[in-house]
Amino acid sequence: MKGKRNSVSAGLLVLIILAFSFPMQSRAGDVTFPTPGYNDQELAKVREWEKTWVGKKVTTETIDQVKDFLSESVYKAMKNPKAMGADSLWFEIVPYRPYENSKGVIEATKKYAPNSKLDDKEGLINFGNVAGYPFPQPKSGVEMAWNFDGNTRGDTHFVDNLGEVVDCKTKLERHAEHLRWDTYWAGRTDLQPLPKIADAQNPRGIFRSFFQRHLAPVDFVDTTMLEIRYLDMNREEDLWVYTAMFRRIRRYATSQRTDTIDGTDMIYDDQDGWYTPINLNSYKFLGRADLLVGRHQDKTKVQRATGQGFWNGVQRERVNNWVVEVVNKDKDYIYSKQIWYLDPETWQMNFKIMYNRQGELWKTYEMFYNEYPTALGQKAAYMAAEHTVDFIRHHGSPSQYVIKGISVDIPLTQYQTSALKEKAY
Repeated sequence: MKGKRNSVSAGLLVLIILAFSFPMQSRAGDVTFPTPGYNDQELAKVREWEKTWVGKKVTTETIDQVKDFLSESVYKAMKNPKAMGADSLWFEIVPYRPYENSKGVIEATKKYAPNSKLDDKEGLINFGNVAGYPFPQPKSGVEMAWNFDGNTRGDTHFVDNLGEVVDCKTKLERHAEHLRWDTYWAGRTDLQPLPKIADAQNPRGIFRSFFQRHLAPVDFVDTTMLEIRYLDMNREEDLWVYTAMFRRIRRYATSQRTDTIDGTDMIYDDQDGWYTPINLNSYKFLGRADLLVGRHQDKTKVQRATGQGFWNGVQRERVNNWVVEVVNKDKDYIYSKQIWYLDPETWQMNFKIMYNRQGELWKTYEMFYNEYPTALGQKAAYMAAEHTVDFIRHHGSPSQYVIKGISVDIPLTQYQTSALKEKAY
């Protein structure tokens, strides 16, 4: 009996050791989230700096005073306003404010992040069946990229985007406008069902879809677009375009994703910063960058003169961005590299810089967010305004958004090719 008791005791000891060795990583209580952009000591320094700078209008003439808090692309534009179609450029400095994550984002991150892992191809294991940010304390660039991919901004959005395509040299402009509906079919954090729409309702295995109806320019009125991204990372997206003047639906090839969108400075892959599957790129973490970015933007504050491709009136606050170098795995890709600046609290892309194949600074895409109420009585960050700038062509595409609904019910039939004609009139 004594030997048996010793055996039982030894077995219990092994079980206790195993219990403390392995499950610790799997407990939701161990996940630190939300994660603030600054720790207490860092924030104290920011607040001290803000005593001098908050409320200041920074112009082309005074830009060097805050050069250390600007990206190379913003500094380049501000120093040469004539190339942007302006006599002078300016922005306002506002206080740093932390984002308010929704209850669903917090709960999903704490539930799924403890067991988040990447496979040998750096794909997210169990992708489509989880939600939230998989790596709240990331250790690599690819983990940061998956966090960016995990932001659903309320799961559905219905917006009106109004913008201009501007040749800054001639000051000629072309107005553009479109309505856009987005739905996340998986990775959902806020809108039922969670974390995904049932397989029976999603036999095609859709991850995300958008439907777009163009209202301007005149030659593009009632052109509609449908894009579908799939849960299968090896499956190419589907993109269909219905051209009203020809009354034809055309499926775009993947190679056409690097075409510019309706004459703007964005390519299809640039939408929302990066719309395409994460596994098409390689990622390298470059460090943190404490920079002035627009993320609580009052869209009524942005302004510009005719022929100006870069917004004035941006409300910039200091944010300690995560910086990731992104290189496409296709050696012939249009960009030799991109640099993503990701928000530490929402993992949205505050801005990115794109380099051409010769390694020259080519374009920048800045997204100016604000927090908006959702249909569920919470908040979600969405773009209030944006601009894309081509430094080589001296071209710009500034635009603003009218938020018509976040976390609203959008019929799934909206994302069928039959809707391309039906929704055109």
